[in-house]
Amino acid sequence: MAKEEKQDIIEENTEEKELDLDSTDMDSKEKLKDKGEWYILQCYSSQEYKVKAKLEYLREADNLEDKILEVLIPEEETIEIKNNKRVERVVKKYPGYVFIQADMDDELSYIVRRVTGVAKFVGAKNMPTPVKTEEILKILKSKEVKTKTIEVDFEIGEVLKIVDGPFRGYSGPISEISPDKGKLKSLISIFGRETPVELDFKQVEKIVK
Repeated sequence: MAKEEKQDIIEENTEEKELDLDSTDMDSKEKLKDKGEWYILQCYSSQEYKVKAKLEYLREADNLEDKILEVLIPEEETIEIKNNKRVERVVKKYPGYVFIQADMDDELSYIVRRVTGVAKFVGAKNMPTPVKTEEILKILKSKEVKTKTIEVDFEIGEVLKIVDGPFRGYSGPISEISPDKGKLKSLISIFGRETPVELDFKQVEKIVK
């Protein structure tokens, strides 16, 4: 198939194919294959999932299963607690980049670079440069283990009100924050004595002034 025809497949057919973001579920992917090396694509802003979908479409439509082995966007789950609200979402660990495992040659390199949304290969003179084994193993390990990053807008010393649990109705300053556990410690006055208590984030609220 001519290179120009391949470009038409990328530009036209993928527009008709609905992009399935659920295909980014990395738990359902096969284990690392022996064939092929890993490369990094730099993408234009917010184009990562479209690039991934187009490459996967092209892999099937143009019989490139032996060339394009896997396309990966590493993700992580985040929990943001702000203004007493908890929001869970999945975010890209490496915004702007897509990882591709491939049996790369000049023809495939040309096809990949022509995919809409791809800015360039990360490497010398924009040419495909395989990622070092130890570096890609770290990324692949992170895709196997689901991680959660918790972001909070609490601060040490900030006074919070307890709204749930046995200490409901008490208030006191924060003495310690453990985002990874989703907990904090607060000093509350019980019978005239400051007593440290451990609380879940959902058990406290900021005091509105």
